[in-house]
Amino acid sequence: MKKRGIFSGIILIGFGTYFLLERFSLFPSFHTWPTLLFIIGVAFLGQAYIGKDYSTILSGVVFTGVGVHFHLASRFPSWPDDISALTLIMALGLLLQYVKTKQALLPTILLFALSFIFLFSHPLQQAVTSVTFDSLIHLWPLAFILLGLYLLFVKKG
Repeated sequence: MKKRGIFSGIILIGFGTYFLLERFSLFPSFHTWPTLLFIIGVAFLGQAYIGKDYSTILSGVVFTGVGVHFHLASRFPSWPDDISALTLIMALGLLLQYVKTKQALLPTILLFALSFIFLFSHPLQQAVTSVTFDSLIHLWPLAFILLGLYLLFVKKG
């Protein structure tokens, strides 16, 4: 049986702690909206793992991950501050949800592949400067479109 009130309890504790620390001016660098996203994500993850409501794992990882991402991006200039970090967060969320539900493995793999392409496409372009590679790197989205069409119309079941 799923436990009710876990999400609300964690949200109230998290927001109460946040506003208490803000009132006493403790940890001022964390008095930002990414911290609030992090608290919401932890509440979703608490609901998922304590309440055994595994459908909230993806939401929890995305909220928590986005909160952590924006904190790290503001503190470390070398942190990837583009779509690659966000797709990697979503892929991680799908992977953790797959571990519990055994559903959606293919989208998880595809999102991880997309994340790594985004993360490493610029270094690959700089490492290999051939004309063929440069023209192919711009066409990789076609592979996703073709695979999606295959899954929608050819592979049934």
